Amino acid sequence: MSAVVGAGGVAALREVPVPVRRPGWVRLRVLAAAICRTDVYAATGRLPLGGPRVLGHEMVGEVVEADPEGDYRPGARVAVATPLIACADCESAARRCGESRMLGVDLDGAFAEQTVVPEANLWPVPESLPLRRAACVEPIAATTAVLRAPIRPDQRGVVLGAGRIAELSGRVLRAHGFGCVDDEVDAKGDYDFVIESAGTGDALARAVALARPGGVVVLKSRPAAPIALDVAAAVRKDLVLAAVSYGPAAEAVRLAGELAIDDLLGETYPLRRFADALAAAERDPLGPKVFLDPAGAR
Repeated sequence: MSAVVGAGGVAALREVPVPVRRPGWVRLRVLAAAICRTDVYAATGRLPLGGPRVLGHEMVGEVVEADPEGDYRPGARVAVATPLIACADCESAARRCGESRMLGVDLDGAFAEQTVVPEANLWPVPESLPLRRAACVEPIAATTAVLRAPIRPDQRGVVLGAGRIAELSGRVLRAHGFGCVDDEVDAKGDYDFVIESAGTGDALARAVALARPGGVVVLKSRPAAPIALDVAAAVRKDLVLAAVSYGPAAEAVRLAGELAIDDLLGETYPLRRFADALAAAERDPLGPKVFLDPAGAR
């Protein structure tokens, strides 16, 4: 089958074996895959892969093969709700596993005609849900994670960062009744909560500075390399640091159908034009999300 493989800082379209499904996993025909900043970093070598790897983790697919006793049957449409795969010896949720691996980085991912994903990382989506929206279940689940932080709809907050995740975070909060989320940052600060989504040391320092004493700094970004935190500044203000990964899959699927996100969804490219798609995503990282159509499903 055809797949986009990253290795040594270069991504190329290659012919690779169809993935073999193991027990507890599902083999999927990839109907649509979205490109995010992580994929661009992995394709260009800014995010180490440790060897050749099929890229991509935001996707919707059709079940080709699954455990007979499992929840999915061939033909079912599913989306990846979280790309974090628990280690083989861990039975807890992926986000609780210190050795979790990521699709498209540590394990072969979605930029291929077919892929394999653990059943536990998937969630059913209705066929009526447009493919681009269904492929966005993963980033929406990532942003609904902010609701797991100790914040309330009656509090005043702000989202730091530019781009789709920051914009999605604000829209998710407003959809859940948060009416006091500032569109622009008030330099005076004194926010009850600050959501950091930029993934830089400067943004983290700014989040600490903008939060009121006793406030909450929500860590939402997933930077490719460690960033520094001024612990003393956080301690002086008695801040609560809440690191969140993914929210409930069912809620992400619901929002994928209901949330106003069409302005965040960009062009779809066939897999043979993956280089153009990656170039478009890298050229405009804050613009509409770019998609691939690996199975010619469009």
